[in-house]
Amino acid sequence: MKQILMRGVLLAFLALAFNQNAQAHVHYGDITNIGAAGIYDQFVPFGWAQGQIQPGTNVPQGALATTDDVNWYSFTLTQTSEITLSITSSDQAGPGTQLTAPAFSLYKGLFVDQSFDVNPLIPLGSNRGLVNTAASFTLTTDSLSLAQAQANERTINYITSATDGGTGTAELVNYLLGPGSYSVIAGGNSPYDLAVDQSGLQLGAIIAFTSTPVPVPAAFWLMSTFLAGLGLFGKRKNRLVA
Repeated sequence: MKQILMRGVLLAFLALAFNQNAQAHVHYGDITNIGAAGIYDQFVPFGWAQGQIQPGTNVPQGALATTDDVNWYSFTLTQTSEITLSITSSDQAGPGTQLTAPAFSLYKGLFVDQSFDVNPLIPLGSNRGLVNTAASFTLTTDSLSLAQAQANERTINYITSATDGGTGTAELVNYLLGPGSYSVIAGGNSPYDLAVDQSGLQLGAIIAFTSTPVPVPAAFWLMSTFLAGLGLFGKRKNRLVA
């Protein structure tokens, strides 16, 4: 009974922490150890779709995604692994509260929390930036001056995206990645709606993540040893000829 109670408290704490993602600027929730069961979170229903519009176009600012419109997650791999990452619609908060079109983008690298943009569409020092869910993009960490901001820019490199395709689940299954730190930017893939934007509506889904290390085949090590041996033999032969 005590274990069940403690588990409930832990899940409630995690849910509170994760639900803050869409209400903050760049602020990651670490999903490295979240597991296949995942955890409930809430998302802006059009946040990810907005980011598909390339920053710098002539689209009005209201139709561009900022760092406040998406949820930020991170995970770290210590060795080459196959990952499975999914976001699934959920009405856990009640009927009609589910995110109907979940989507996410995966990047190599991490921003610093509270990173922002020097794009003229975003006021310098506002702690916000434009998000590109279709390509690599850059944010900065220093707002003392434009020159300092530009000198402290950091880029996360786009890898791939996943959308629900009408199934209610956006997922990558057994996707091979090397060691390192990764960013996940998630949200809804519904059309932008000004009234919904002004209402601050967020909808529910469950994010889940697992990783399985991929062992290096024994044959690779045997081949490496063989090639190294050939190299030493070649050097020794050259010395004898000399």
